[in-house]
Amino acid sequence: MVSLGVVGGPSVGKTTAIAKLAQLLDAFPEDELKDCHDLAKELGRPSAQHAWMMDSLSLEREQGGTAQPHMQAFESPSGNKFTAIDTPGRESLTTTMVSITSLVDIAVLVISAAAGEYEAGIDSGLTKELAVCCFTMGIKHMIVLVTKMDDPQSGGSPRFEDIQKTVGSFLKTAGYKNEPPFVPVSGFTGENLKTKGGDIDWYGGPTALDSLDSIAANVNRPADKPLRLPVLKVHQVAGETIIVGRVETGSIRTGIKIIFAPSGRIAEVQSLQKNGESVSEAKPGEIVGVRLDGDFETDDLWRGMVASQSTTDPATDCETFVTQLKILDHPGVIREGYCPTIAIHTASVPCEFEELISKIDPKTGKDAENNPAQVKAGDIIKVRLRPQQRICVESFETYPSLGRFTLRDHGKIVAVGVVKEVSKRDIPKITAGNENTYFDG
Repeated sequence: MVSLGVVGGPSVGKTTAIAKLAQLLDAFPEDELKDCHDLAKELGRPSAQHAWMMDSLSLEREQGGTAQPHMQAFESPSGNKFTAIDTPGRESLTTTMVSITSLVDIAVLVISAAAGEYEAGIDSGLTKELAVCCFTMGIKHMIVLVTKMDDPQSGGSPRFEDIQKTVGSFLKTAGYKNEPPFVPVSGFTGENLKTKGGDIDWYGGPTALDSLDSIAANVNRPADKPLRLPVLKVHQVAGETIIVGRVETGSIRTGIKIIFAPSGRIAEVQSLQKNGESVSEAKPGEIVGVRLDGDFETDDLWRGMVASQSTTDPATDCETFVTQLKILDHPGVIREGYCPTIAIHTASVPCEFEELISKIDPKTGKDAENNPAQVKAGDIIKVRLRPQQRICVESFETYPSLGRFTLRDHGKIVAVGVVKEVSKRDIPKITAGNENTYFDG
C-alpha cells in the first residue's frame, strides 16, 4: 500500500482530480456516484459532482472546499494499491496538512493553470511553503498535477511549460534535486489522469497514474525495526476506542499489547481495519484503524502520540532533544528562550530554544561558532529544544519519519530540521486511577 498526500492551495482542484481518478479506477459504488451526480445537478453545482464523492460534509459542500482530511483507496491496473489523503488547502488549516504529510510516501502537488490561480499560489508563498514542508517531512517522491487544463483560458502548452519551469526551479531549492514529473490534467473530464487524449494531445509524457505506478516501485520502508505508529485520529464509537495512524516501522497485529507515548498507557489490539476491511496484521506504510481493549477517557489518547510494542524498544517521551536546523525565514534574530511550535510526525507542540549549541558551516558541515548569542535567517545551527508539552520524538538516524520537523511561528514555516539526539524520560508507572507521573516533582 502506497500513501499519497494531495496538497495545494485553496480551489486548485485537488479533490476533483483525485476523486475523478478514483472513479476512473472503479473505486466508488455506482449507486453512490449516481446519487452524488444527481444532487450536484439539482443544486446547480454540476462541476462539484466528483469532489463531493470525498467532500461529504455539509460545510464542505456549502463552502466549496475541503475542511478536514479525507482518505480514498484505489488500485491501478498494474496492481499497485494507493491510499490518497486529501488535505485542506486554506492557510488556516496548514497545521493539519503538516500532520497529514507525515503519513505519506508520495506528495501530489496540485497547481491550477486557471488564470490568476497559479499566480495567487506563487505570490502568497503558499505553494513554495507546501513543497518545503513535504520535503522536510521526509516525502522523497513527488508528482505535480497542473489542473484545470480544460479551462479555455488556461493557456494550453505555453502556460504548462511556464508553470513547469518556475515551479521546477523552486522545488530544487526546497530539496527535490531531481525534478518531479509534471502532468497537465483535467480533474473534471479526467484527461491525462488514467489515459491520454482530448484537448491535451500536445502533451507526450506519462499520465498521472503511469507516474504514480512508476514511483510506487521505488517506495521502500524499514520492516525490520520495532513498531512505531504515530496517532492521527482517535475515535470513540459505541463505547469502543479506535485509533487511526500509519505504521512507520515494524508491524502491528491483533492480540499484541502496545504502549502509548507519552502516557505509558498499555492496551491490547482487539482488531485492525484497513480500507474498510478487517485484517490480522498491518505493515509499514499501511494506514489502519486499531480497536483497543479497555476503558479510555477522551483525554487519555490524542493525536501526536506514538504507539509501540511494550516489549521491544518501547517509545517514550523526551525531556529535551538536540536538533540541526536551517532557519529559512525569520524577520529578526533568534536567541535562547525563543519558543515557536514544531510539527513532527502527527504532533504539534511549542518548544523552547534552551541552548544555542553552535552555528554550522554549510560548506563543511562542521561547527563554525560555539554558543552563539543569536542566530538569524540563513543560518544552519545546532540547538537544544525543550518541549513545553509532552511529546515523543526519535533521532532521525534511528527512525527517520519521527525525526524530521518543521518549525512554525505566526502561521509560517521559519525553519526545518532533523533530530540528532534525544534525552528520553523513563516510561511512567500507571496508577490505579490511570494517571501518570511524568511531571511529578
